[in-house]
Amino acid sequence: MDKTESTVRITLTAIEAPLYDVGVLSERGMLPRLDGISAAAVLDRLSLLKYRNAHGSHIYIRPSGEHRFTTLDDLNETSLARLSADGFNPCAVIETSAGNFQAWLKHSRVFPKLLGSFAAQTLAGRYDADPSAADWRRFGRLPGFTNCKPKYRKPDGLFPFVRLHSYTGQQYPMAEAFEQEITKIYEAREQEREAWRLQSSLSPQRGPRLSNLSLERFRTSTKYQDRPAAADISFCVAAYANGMCEDRIERALGDDYLSRDPSPTKRAAYIRRTMEKARRWTGR
Repeated sequence: MDKTESTVRITLTAIEAPLYDVGVLSERGMLPRLDGISAAAVLDRLSLLKYRNAHGSHIYIRPSGEHRFTTLDDLNETSLARLSADGFNPCAVIETSAGNFQAWLKHSRVFPKLLGSFAAQTLAGRYDADPSAADWRRFGRLPGFTNCKPKYRKPDGLFPFVRLHSYTGQQYPMAEAFEQEITKIYEAREQEREAWRLQSSLSPQRGPRLSNLSLERFRTSTKYQDRPAAADISFCVAAYANGMCEDRIERALGDDYLSRDPSPTKRAAYIRRTMEKARRWTGR
């Protein structure tokens, strides 16, 4: 058994689920037909994953369907220490690059999709994780393969390996208490939103003020420094919450598209993903 196989086996045990989705992402997009497969099937495809990784593809994994895990991305060692000190000990910690970590938290039960995303967003805010990556279906990098981002290429032309930093496979100590807390907060938020929607529908002066809402304000905010994708999602959330029409939101993202890549397909896909995330967060 080689080191990659051993690492993957341990990871699958630590993030135990009935089925998994494997993400193999290249410049051409995601490789199909790797969703809803068993742990044994993941191991059977290691040769394919190694081949794709050697040719520049990123290798990811997540439990398939609704599940009992939350992935927190872009954590540092200080945030990891805070998680454990607060009783949110990860069942697995992945070092995706030097000093940069993804933490998997195992909840006490399977969370419904919207509650799962809300839990991820809440925890990301508390522990300084990437808010744009806080979602119930978030992929995590699979240890045992390399991180092929160009900025991590070493002088010899090789890329660093994604490492399994630590693992227990255990539910975190605060799981049941957090489930009660997050459910209560989520239900209260939904009640407030429903009350706001009802009030808006009955108001004779319906029609929000949008004059001060712009993508540029979010992009230039110090809160989103060096995180333009997070700024885009936050703009969309605010735009939806204030009643901006989808055509106007889409136009704002398109007019100031992040990437220099001129591909219309990639631009449309990015805008669609960003708006879909924002819709879920606002309950639309």
